[in-house]
Amino acid sequence: MQPSWCSYRSDDEPPAGTAAHETTWVLLEVPGRWGRDIFDGEALGEDLSERLKQHVAECGARMLFIRRPGREGQRIDRHRFYICDTRPGCRSIRVGRVDGPEDMLDLDLSLGGDVPGTREVRAPVPLVCTHAKRDQCCAVRGRPVAAILEAQVGQRLRELDPDAVVWECSHTGGHRFAPVLLLPGTGYTYGPAEADLAVRIVEAELDGRVATENLRGRSTWPPAGQVAEVAVRNSGVDAGIDDLVVDIDPDNSLVAVVRHADGRAWRVEAGTRPLPPRSQSCRKPPTDAKAWVVESLTAL
Repeated sequence: MQPSWCSYRSDDEPPAGTAAHETTWVLLEVPGRWGRDIFDGEALGEDLSERLKQHVAECGARMLFIRRPGREGQRIDRHRFYICDTRPGCRSIRVGRVDGPEDMLDLDLSLGGDVPGTREVRAPVPLVCTHAKRDQCCAVRGRPVAAILEAQVGQRLRELDPDAVVWECSHTGGHRFAPVLLLPGTGYTYGPAEADLAVRIVEAELDGRVATENLRGRSTWPPAGQVAEVAVRNSGVDAGIDDLVVDIDPDNSLVAVVRHADGRAWRVEAGTRPLPPRSQSCRKPPTDAKAWVVESLTAL
């Protein structure tokens, strides 16, 4: 019998279109416990949390806390941080270190910002949400995935780059899709991503491919754009990580044009359909729900 957790009650919901919409991810290593919200003061204190929250927002970024799986994640000398730009043609992961979280206030975390002392990471940096205080699904279902990813692909990642490692992370959005896997260098978000699938997803990115099974979307695009890209990839189009660019119709936010680097293009109209009520989180009562769907896909 399955537990009555939100992630099991949402297994009928299509994942496409449900990724967070973020162009820039900032990851900060914070060992130990996190509050329900990473900026609620439990991890860093109220004053620093409020100032850091404001600074990240002013830079147009989204911050996640990260820690290494297991006991290793509790022992650090300096805090690693990553600045991730997910835009095709511009995407990058830059890594640096600070003595303490307060030093992040002095860094330009915006797109194209100049952060002295950082360097580019040459391999993926997989994140698995394990944010227990946000939702038990992420902790119970996410931690085994992070551990298995570390065991099966961790060494390969570190051989490519010593800072390309597997991390546990704070809430990314959508615990009902736990286990949630985010590749912040591209923005591709997956769920549910059980261990075997998570390994295949990371291996695909290492090979320059995009796995489409349980793909929620690329955070670079808004929901309709995520739906459109996933639909084109699922239609059998051969496309590498950065081969597809999405433009949203300025007059209709449900219509997107997906353009391939080889010149092909598709018009995709997205829509929604109702789902039976369900909890968006284990801590919340059931509410009305809807799923993203593809209304039409037309080659241009």
